[in-house]
Amino acid sequence: MYKVQFVGLVCFYRERGARLALLPDGRKPDHGIDPHYGMVVVPADSIEQMTGWGGVDIRERGYFPLEEPCEVVIEGADMAGELDVDEHEGLPQLRQIDPKFEINLDCAETIARVSIRQGKLKSYHIPGGKAVVSELVVPHEGSIGVTVKEKDGQERFIRVKAGTEIAITNMARGDVYRRKDSHDGHFRIYEKLSVRKDVSLKEPETVPALTELSSRNPVFGGRGPIGLYINCSNTGCC
Repeated sequence: MYKVQFVGLVCFYRERGARLALLPDGRKPDHGIDPHYGMVVVPADSIEQMTGWGGVDIRERGYFPLEEPCEVVIEGADMAGELDVDEHEGLPQLRQIDPKFEINLDCAETIARVSIRQGKLKSYHIPGGKAVVSELVVPHEGSIGVTVKEKDGQERFIRVKAGTEIAITNMARGDVYRRKDSHDGHFRIYEKLSVRKDVSLKEPETVPALTELSSRNPVFGGRGPIGLYINCSNTGCC
């Protein structure tokens, strides 16, 4: 068994018996919003193998940037099985914010997509904040392979120890989330997923009370940014 945490701007798109986690491409946002970047984050001491990650230094932390549009395949989670989403609740629903919002997977602008076909998916509050995050618990034995397949055909690979907590994040760099004058408008990045470009997405003022996530992943305790505010919540749609 292992856990995957989804942090920041991640939309869970409903498929039959599955969910597709979509990370909107926030590298060049409009409207003067802080850029957002996708990453795979694992404890550095959990890494057993890595290929295709030239320039990534894991001596201190296992931060793997998703620099080009890609598909992230997590061993076990991508296999057809039983997916329990009964406790995956409290996520802002993008179509409720703007009824014109509609996703067409052929043209949705994403930095990463993650197929979820088995396990238990549950929503939480981020540690120390109110943003909604999600955790997937996957039945699995042994080490876990994570493959990043870029659109140009290049593949990158990580293998981590059994039971490793893996985080898939889509956040701004630096400490922008902790500055009260710099955390508005991030939901506009979700507009990159919409087939209609006349949508306007605003952050909800509140989200339902949820349990605070407990995790040992370094993204929650290191020097990187943590999206504490509701504006950097996971969302759902369709």
